[in-house]
Amino acid sequence: MTQGQPDPAVVRRHLAALREALMNLRRHTGVSAAELSANADLRWTIERGLQLCLQNALDIATHVAAACGLDAPDYSRAIERLAELGLLSAEFAARLRPIAGFRNVLVHGYLQVDQEIVASVVNERLGDLEEFAGCVESYLERL
Repeated sequence: MTQGQPDPAVVRRHLAALREALMNLRRHTGVSAAELSANADLRWTIERGLQLCLQNALDIATHVAAACGLDAPDYSRAIERLAELGLLSAEFAARLRPIAGFRNVLVHGYLQVDQEIVASVVNERLGDLEEFAGCVESYLERL
């Protein structure tokens, strides 16, 4: 990694992991909150897949922000920094910011995971993560 520039190899590893998790999660679109509540294996699979997607996206954000010399004391701020760098639009960054909190819920379990939210994310928001991956790819091409 050169000063002021992210390491493309690191970013691409995270992109590959993000895309693999997205591919696996796509098999579960259409799942309902009731199905998730009734099937612990399915619930675990989807929650773990979402955790991997979110963590890889947030790891990309923190790596890029830090490499560019921008302070990102938390994951939400790292997403904002990507907008400041022009990697994401401000509107898309604002839409994506809640993934930081959702990641914390999945990882730390300090709140009971709402299966309505999990179902909504897997059914309606995976496209946001695919769009994020596309934005990152475009950014890497400009380096």
